[in-house]
Amino acid sequence: MDLSYLNARIRAWKGELFDKDEYDTLIRLADIESLITHLKDTVYARDIEIAASRYKNEAEVLDGGLRGSLVNTFNRLWSYTPASARTMLQAILSIWEVYNLKAILRARDKGIPPDESISILIPAGEMDETALKELNQQKSIKDILNLLSTWGSPYARPIKAVIKQYMQERRLILIELSLDIFLHEHCLSTVVGNDLNRRIIKHLIKKRIDCINVSTLLKLSGEMLHPASANSYFLEGGNIIGRDDFLRLAASKDKKELMQGLIDSIKDRHWKKAIGSIDYDEAFFLEERLEELTKEETCRLSIIEPLSIAVAVCFIYEKIREIKNLRLIVRAKIFNIPAVEVKRFLIV
Repeated sequence: MDLSYLNARIRAWKGELFDKDEYDTLIRLADIESLITHLKDTVYARDIEIAASRYKNEAEVLDGGLRGSLVNTFNRLWSYTPASARTMLQAILSIWEVYNLKAILRARDKGIPPDESISILIPAGEMDETALKELNQQKSIKDILNLLSTWGSPYARPIKAVIKQYMQERRLILIELSLDIFLHEHCLSTVVGNDLNRRIIKHLIKKRIDCINVSTLLKLSGEMLHPASANSYFLEGGNIIGRDDFLRLAASKDKKELMQGLIDSIKDRHWKKAIGSIDYDEAFFLEERLEELTKEETCRLSIIEPLSIAVAVCFIYEKIREIKNLRLIVRAKIFNIPAVEVKRFLIV
């Protein structure tokens, strides 16, 4: 599998990503109008111009421009990826397909209107921007399931498997976990083999499974579940959190006890440090931090193995992180959030 040309292209694209100094400049800008003007002198210029022809509101122009940039970036990445590597690349992009589905499902479950939930989606994989917009416009979770079924989407099956239980209990975690199980089983089934590139993808998926288990524990925090009840929430296949630790941690009385339990249980020093650096009342930020650790590990591997698929995976994570950071800066301008607060949640 020759990825040399693809990786050469990616290295050129990586040179367009923003660094800390650029983010500092963006944060210091006075308002959204200044932000738009500044971004028009960057790689985002064309996508912002296109968005400006569709939207009048400045925030919508920026949001549309950022989405457009992400779509075009991933389309370019896909077009340069050799056919022999596309199955592995799709396995990674499918992570963001499920991310989008869960975001839309969560919005409908909590009654968040489509106009608000569209701004957090990450167009990636086989669900393009048009498909995401149509999904996001559905009024209920049942409507989302029906649309996925009409499309023949493989994601309809894991939702359908638990929709009856969800309607009875109104616990969205049931659908989220069903999607996660399906996703990771599917991803692992597409990378059968033991060559370097497949080992890299398998390792990444296993780290994702550990991240999902931590996320699940955060959602269950305070329920003090009995091990027999918590057992069904554990996702098999990770390397950092075993079933016994998961069941014990699921019985935590609150997030403070859970966070301390994670620190005591986890042996990986990077994860231990990340968890220890976050206050328990900001535990929601832990998922983003663990995702960043996965990105950092993959990017280190891309330096050690410069001809591997790790280069593409690292770039995907870096581009998505940049979009998330820019969205944070946009919201800071809208709601007049102080620069010091923005920098707290910006991940560079």
